[in-house]
Amino acid sequence: MSDTHKEGQEPIFSLPNLLTLVRLPMAVAAWFLASWPWALAALMIAAAASDMADGWFARLMRDRRRARGLPIRGLGEKGGRGAWLDPACDKAFVLSVICAVWWFYSPPWWLLLLIGTREILLVPLMLAYQLVPGMPGRDHVDLRAGIGGKLATVAQFCALWAILLESGNQLGFGMAAGFVGILAVADYVRRAAVTARDTRAS
Repeated sequence: MSDTHKEGQEPIFSLPNLLTLVRLPMAVAAWFLASWPWALAALMIAAAASDMADGWFARLMRDRRRARGLPIRGLGEKGGRGAWLDPACDKAFVLSVICAVWWFYSPPWWLLLLIGTREILLVPLMLAYQLVPGMPGRDHVDLRAGIGGKLATVAQFCALWAILLESGNQLGFGMAAGFVGILAVADYVRRAAVTARDTRAS
C-alpha cells in the first residue's frame, strides 16, 4: 500500500490546493473581464502563475516533510488529491475562457475547436475510462499534467491572446494549440495503457 493511502491525503485547503482552487473563481471572473482584452490576458497570466506555483509548493512541502520524517500525505505525488484537482481546475478555467472568448469576440467556431482539442478529446476519454466497468488500473492512473499538458495550456493561452489582440496569426496559433493538445492527450493515453499493463501483470 502506498504512503498516500496509509497516511491520508493533504487537506483540501492546504496551500497548494488553494493555489489550484483559485482558478475556479478565475474561471467565473473571465466572463466579467472578457470585454477588456488586456484584463482577460492578465487573468490568464495569473492563472498560469497559480498553476506553476501550486506544483512548486506541493513539491517543496513534500520534500521538507520527507526530510523531517513526517508523512507526505500525497503532496506532489500521483496519488495525491492535487493530482486530480489540478487538471480539473485547469480544464474548468480553459473551457470558461474559450466560451467567454466565443461569446464576446465571435471568432470562427472551428478555430475554437482547434484551441480546445485537448479538452474535446481528453474529457470523454477519461470519463469513459473511469465509468466503463472492468477497466484495469483506473484507480492508479497518473492524472498529473506532464510537460505536454503544460505546453498545451501555454499554446491555448497564446491562441486565445491572438484572438483577443486581433492578430493575423490566429490560425497558426490555433493549429499549434491543436497539435500540442493531441500530443498531451496521447501522453495521458500512454500513461493509462502502462498502468493497465502493470495492473494486469501484478
